Amino acid sequence: KMSKAKKILEVGMFTGYSALKMAEALPENGEVHTCELMERHIKTASSFFNRSKHKDKITIFQGEANKTLEQLSINSYDFVFIDADKQNYCEYYKKSIKLLKSGGIVVLDNMLWSGGVITPQDIDSQALADTADYICNDKRVYNFLAPIRDGLMVCIKNE
Repeated sequence: KMSKAKKILEVGMFTGYSALKMAEALPENGEVHTCELMERHIKTASSFFNRSKHKDKITIFQGEANKTLEQLSINSYDFVFIDADKQNYCEYYKKSIKLLKSGGIVVLDNMLWSGGVITPQDIDSQALADTADYICNDKRVYNFLAPIRDGLMVCIKNE
């Protein structure tokens, strides 16, 4: 709501809760495009969407998010929310930032990963730490890490 977004991209849908909440915050002509690989998650989320008056605002792209992101229009989204497989976070970010309009916002969930990013001991923790390093050195965005729950990295595109 604060960003006055009209077109949102979500990478990783799971049960659809965040997609539905974002759709509720959009104006009537708003859109949420959400990427999900797993069919069972799509079925679960669709059952919730179908019971909502906001279902027509949500479009699901089934398949690998990296492939979907390559097919979307550059500079067409106002807001991007990334909450999918952690090992691909940096690639999702790199592709999403190109899809984002100037002044748009990218939010990445789980960036603290229960503190695992401080001294990474597993692949996911290392991937998140690498993503944070990449973002901190990315001159295209202003960013901050909000220590809410498991950490939200908020990036505002300044180009």
